[in-house]
Amino acid sequence: MTVSATVKGGFWSQYGTTMSLINAKGPQRFRIAQWLSRKSLMALREKMETLDGAAAGSTASKTLARVEANSELGGKRTVETETLINTATVSGDITEINNDLLALSTRTYDSTPVANGDKNPLGTR
Repeated sequence: MTVSATVKGGFWSQYGTTMSLINAKGPQRFRIAQWLSRKSLMALREKMETLDGAAAGSTASKTLARVEANSELGGKRTVETETLINTATVSGDITEINNDLLALSTRTYDSTPVANGDKNPLGTR
């Protein structure tokens, strides 16, 4: 998708009367990328990257470096390696990704809504 803007004057007028932004993806993709960059979802992201264009069976692994926890205030600390995921992918991983990210599930949808008689914003019945 290409987005263009009309230049009315000022600094950018030296580059022409229109400017275009190529491949504008919108705020939704930015939010999803932010969401998947959280530590709690890095394992899922690594599975997705491993399975992108490949069949199940390859190894998904993600490690992070962290400074060891220590109750003393000073001194030299060692750097530990934290393994978030190190496993072979299976076909069930593809199903899990599809259910979690690409489809609405029954967990997020109430098929039998009941009128909110007491007008409670929490939706009590």
